[in-house]
Amino acid sequence: MRVGMTGITSGLGVRLAEMMREAGHEVTGLVRDPDRDDAKKLAAMGVELVKGSLEDGAAIERAAKGADAFMHLAAHVGDAGAPEEFVRVNVGGTSNAVRAAARAGVKRFVHLSSTAVYGRPDTGRVVESWPTKHSGMSYEDTKTDAERTAFRVGKELGMEVVAIRPPVIYGPHDRNFMPRAVAALRKRQFVLVDGGVAPLNMVWVDHASEVTILAATTPGIDGEAFNVMDDVAEMPPTVRTVAETIADAVGAPRPVISMPFGVAYALSHVVDAGFKLAKAKKVPPFTPFVVKILTRHVVYDASKAVEVLGWKPRKRSLDGLREEAVAYAQRNPR
Repeated sequence: MRVGMTGITSGLGVRLAEMMREAGHEVTGLVRDPDRDDAKKLAAMGVELVKGSLEDGAAIERAAKGADAFMHLAAHVGDAGAPEEFVRVNVGGTSNAVRAAARAGVKRFVHLSSTAVYGRPDTGRVVESWPTKHSGMSYEDTKTDAERTAFRVGKELGMEVVAIRPPVIYGPHDRNFMPRAVAALRKRQFVLVDGGVAPLNMVWVDHASEVTILAATTPGIDGEAFNVMDDVAEMPPTVRTVAETIADAVGAPRPVISMPFGVAYALSHVVDAGFKLAKAKKVPPFTPFVVKILTRHVVYDASKAVEVLGWKPRKRSLDGLREEAVAYAQRNPR
């Protein structure tokens, strides 16, 4: 099989490329700069690189040429950045990718969406039939619009589109969740909101990769979306349990600071504004985006991926987190 890919230098993109190359598949990835170290590592494993951006439809088309499936992973993530930047990358980039893949003759387009498309509900067991909605935050709203765009344009152009909706992704090549969690724990800055009793939906990057590959190869699933989560339909571990598991694994203090949601959410806006005012290059440790993720009493049920795609998870969240935290600490000692 041959696949084209955007976002190939992301954590999920690198792991997908590794798994596909190990299975003998051909992979072509769109990269901004083929001379960067991360791009060179991809080339060394046999990935064909195409220089270009999400605004360069011709480059995307070259990356998609001859592919059996195209995986669109690129996105502007988090809550840092101007609203128009989220729109440009997440919505505009998705539209460009779908259209370019269709021009290249690709039959199956796999869109990396997010559980954010459900609008961050406060409670409930969320399955794929839940409506997608806006929540008033740039990342969530543009991921919702991006997924809708992928389905709409794909249908107009006669190309099959499937969406994958992961929650927080952890594992090898993670540059976001584990580094930030470990740094906050080591500095005693990890803040629990409402005691950290909300469940934290997580997915190991290998699980997300497996479901993405199945979404590219399983027949008869045009127009479908799939949640993917380590614990499938069971209650995931709480935020406190996740934090304590990581802390114990890396030899850091367990978190002791807790504050009510209202206070935490208001403070997160102040911290975020302060970082922006100071034009700080680092991402704030405490943002509205993070507070929202850490306080939703929701389970994103992944039973559909098991039943329809035949996917079988290999690790529970706490086991995977413990292993990845130990590996991260070995690579990044104090």
